[in-house]
Amino acid sequence: MITKLATDNDGFSRKFFMYNRARDGFSSLLKSLDFNNQESVLLPAYIGWSSREGSGVFDPVLENKLQYTFYAMDESLNIDLDSLKYAFDNNKIKLFVIIHYFGYVDPCYDQAISMAREYGVTILEDEAHSFFTNFIGGVSGRKGDASIFSLHKMFPISTGGMLTLNKAEKNVISSAVDIIFPFNFDFYSMSRKRIDNSILLAELLRPHSSKVTIMRPVLKSGEIPQTFPILINTVSRNKLYESMNDSGFGVVSLYHTMIENISNDLFPRSHFVASRILNLPVHQDIENSQINKMVSELLLQIDILEKNVIS
Repeated sequence: MITKLATDNDGFSRKFFMYNRARDGFSSLLKSLDFNNQESVLLPAYIGWSSREGSGVFDPVLENKLQYTFYAMDESLNIDLDSLKYAFDNNKIKLFVIIHYFGYVDPCYDQAISMAREYGVTILEDEAHSFFTNFIGGVSGRKGDASIFSLHKMFPISTGGMLTLNKAEKNVISSAVDIIFPFNFDFYSMSRKRIDNSILLAELLRPHSSKVTIMRPVLKSGEIPQTFPILINTVSRNKLYESMNDSGFGVVSLYHTMIENISNDLFPRSHFVASRILNLPVHQDIENSQINKMVSELLLQIDILEKNVIS
């Protein structure tokens, strides 16, 4: 029989918990998993720190006094599957964390998830940058057991975090916060604008590959970017960051400083990226004319810095 209306409450259910910050939701999940002294959290070796914000995804691990280990990323911030397997083989992993950096999905996403399932671990997808990739694109957040989101990084609001469980049986305690799911925004139109802005940036920067490397040159179906990551090839990223912001273009650097637990000796590729990465804004408030001006200013400032180095 087919009922007139859907009646299955469990078939496509996802449990939502609201927090002030995504890291608070992560901490709640960690507490619910009941780690023993031998069990570890497995994290990617590209996690940043700042004096103002600390480290969003790593701080809860330290605060809960948990064991941890890292798997390597390559110079495009893609998962090193050999390093990932080594970590699973040589540690007792309880929770595997995969980060969807800047709203993009790792090309090894499916393989990494399959590997984690073989070892029987719980999977968290860090989607601080991937709200739209999850809810509009539908290409992240469905393969793991849980996801965390930073709502204030994607919407014009000052605070807000969320933990989502794909299976609601876990006993996760939600903090009572006065935050609601941001239904008062047009998710699709915001996503479409971010996609269009990213495509335009790629077109404008592609001819200048000697000066900048586009980290995600192809926007795959379903991906909606948080920012547009590039590597600066010829000049100081820090000086370029300062000059661009002084010129009125709000670029960021995710992440300019690695947490001290990720050493340059063990993870040199992560430190290479951290020293060169610049993230260009693509949010929904930006118009095409502003992107053209931003790229012109970026190339101008690179030329100026290159000449200063020569002189």
